[in-house]
Amino acid sequence: MQWLQAMQHALQSSAYQGTVIYAGASQIDTLQVFHAMFDGVEYEHILSLDLSPREVIREQSKIFCFNQQQRNGRVSVVMPHKNFLGLPSGLDSAESYYTVQLGNQQKVVQRSAQIVSILPKDNLRYQHKFWIDQVSSIPVKIQLIDNTGNVLEQLMFADLKTGQMIPRDQFLLPVESKQYQWVTQKSEIVPYEQQKWRVVDKPAGFEIVNYMQEHNTLRSKRLTHLLLSDGIALVSVYVDGKAKTNEPSIELHRVGAMNLAKSIRSGYNLTIVGEVPQQTIRLIHNAMKIVH
Repeated sequence: MQWLQAMQHALQSSAYQGTVIYAGASQIDTLQVFHAMFDGVEYEHILSLDLSPREVIREQSKIFCFNQQQRNGRVSVVMPHKNFLGLPSGLDSAESYYTVQLGNQQKVVQRSAQIVSILPKDNLRYQHKFWIDQVSSIPVKIQLIDNTGNVLEQLMFADLKTGQMIPRDQFLLPVESKQYQWVTQKSEIVPYEQQKWRVVDKPAGFEIVNYMQEHNTLRSKRLTHLLLSDGIALVSVYVDGKAKTNEPSIELHRVGAMNLAKSIRSGYNLTIVGEVPQQTIRLIHNAMKIVH
């Protein structure tokens, strides 16, 4: 666990930059990643180089996603926020459902890396495997692996620089972004006594870590968003208004490591999505109950 804790700390507090190759969902994408801390605030800038020219700039929990060619973007506040390469902040609570295993040491991008695997104790979650740089504690390679040993997605640095000053300008929006068409998404935490939905008989280990009402400048209707986690995996449940029928139904889809369900539960339209097995998505769907 010490390796993972050191990795989390390094990802949040260190200055680093590099080129990351993403492989998953039948696609390969090359990303430039920049990360730094200024005055106690975490900044991250991610640029996609291969697909449509998307960019993401994160200032702590405030996220700007934009496309310079299309001159549009979305701004939102994510709670809780998560580092692009890291894990949720619930490592301690995950020990009942995962085993941490130290592996061999390997060279990745000319760095000596310690292999650390997070192995699930059941079939409700996936394996996470990290190659952690022994000097900087930055993960130079990450894999998400299913229960049959197939690699669902991989992130690997093609080059990595650590310990160097990154100019603050690297984390500023382009000057011309003032003319972009922006969609602002707002989230409000819902107090427990006002929460309309409960997740009963949920998969072991998964708890609601956030219950929010979301809306943006393009739609007046609010969206209910429940975020569940077992300390490692994250699953989002979106409740988007009443369905045209009360008959329960579920359609399951998979894109790479992501499993998704479009369903009707208690007469409402639900979307359930997360990097967990389909069985877990289905169990969460079955556990959704509305409080009258």
